[in-house]
Amino acid sequence: MTSLPDLIKPIPYRENISFSKLTTLGVGGQCKLLFEPVDEGQARSLVKTFIREGWSYRILGGGSNLVVLSDIDEPVIRLNFKKELKVRGREITAPANYGHIRLSQEVALQGLSGMEYASGIPGTTGGALHMNAGAYGRELVQILSRYRYINPEGDVIDAVPDSSNFGYRWSHLGSGYVALNFTVCLTPGDTKSIQAEVESNLHKRGSSQPLSKRNAGCIFKNPEGHSAGRLIDQAGLKGYRVGDAEVSSEHANFLINHGKATAQEFYDLMIQVQSKVQSRYGITLEPEVEVWGNIN
Repeated sequence: MTSLPDLIKPIPYRENISFSKLTTLGVGGQCKLLFEPVDEGQARSLVKTFIREGWSYRILGGGSNLVVLSDIDEPVIRLNFKKELKVRGREITAPANYGHIRLSQEVALQGLSGMEYASGIPGTTGGALHMNAGAYGRELVQILSRYRYINPEGDVIDAVPDSSNFGYRWSHLGSGYVALNFTVCLTPGDTKSIQAEVESNLHKRGSSQPLSKRNAGCIFKNPEGHSAGRLIDQAGLKGYRVGDAEVSSEHANFLINHGKATAQEFYDLMIQVQSKVQSRYGITLEPEVEVWGNIN
């Protein structure tokens, strides 16, 4: 990449930002070019320009479900939209950069039920849409009314959820798609009871997961019929460590950074956990997190 095309020069951007500042895990190299569009028009201009120039690009949300292994040369888009909710009766529309936990708390204040499960899931609403986030047997698609996104051709699309477009920790919004917002349809209920469940779920997460340490959330998907955390635990891997990266002793499906873990250490730990579970149970653990870059 040489110079920026004129169309996108006015869009806010920063250069050479460490991914340790952009992710909850805090490993990885440099983000060479981080664009932070403030509205849909700017986001679309970026995608259209990148298409025209033949540049690949990446989308960054809250950085809570991401492991970065090296420098990223492609431009990265992180939305900086105004964080306002639109409330229309039972329906709440949130921009894609709105905090996921914050949204669960805000809808509880409105006396609306349906997002209690989300009260301990970090990141942004865009990230939640991208991976169909869920917990406690619930997931986003069950309450999703409609959503808006930019496709890899640069078109803005308004869509209603279709079962074929969402699955377990998966949606059709893959590489090149930019989530813009989503609308959930909720159920009126008793505000105090809803808030109590939100707080209870937050407490359960805090008491069983290493939330005080840098992590990327659950690292592996649950294989069908199994718990990834239980498999890792039964393989005797709690506390297993590579440098400053460790399998959490609180929840085995969390790999934590004690503060100075390198990308290499974290990568090696992921690979060793997969290998040991595969060797013992014949089950291949698939990453739930996105992995960017490569280890040389």
